Amino acid sequence: MKRLLWVGVGVAVTVVVLRQVGKANERVGAIARAVSPAGLAESVTTLAEAARDLTDQLRSSMAEHEDRLTAALLPSEEEQARARQNRAARNAPALWPDDIDEIDDTL
Repeated sequence: MKRLLWVGVGVAVTVVVLRQVGKANERVGAIARAVSPAGLAESVTTLAEAARDLTDQLRSSMAEHEDRLTAALLPSEEEQARARQNRAARNAPALWPDDIDEIDDTL
């Protein structure tokens, strides 16, 4: 009976050791894959995709922010048209008293 107990303990220890060796082997395999040329190429590709995504997000965010600033700071088209009309009326040549002949001609 004692021998059977020690055989069971030996089997249990063997299973635990084999699992630990398997986990260590997986870690070593992952490290070896990461350091291999294919792993490095994959890492560089992933980094390039992340950088591309970041620049796309920054561009869209900047465009949205620019649109908000434009809407907040610039007048609307109607206000701009009114301002142009007021400016044109203000800058129109005024008739002076020596231009009376032109006034009579227009009546």
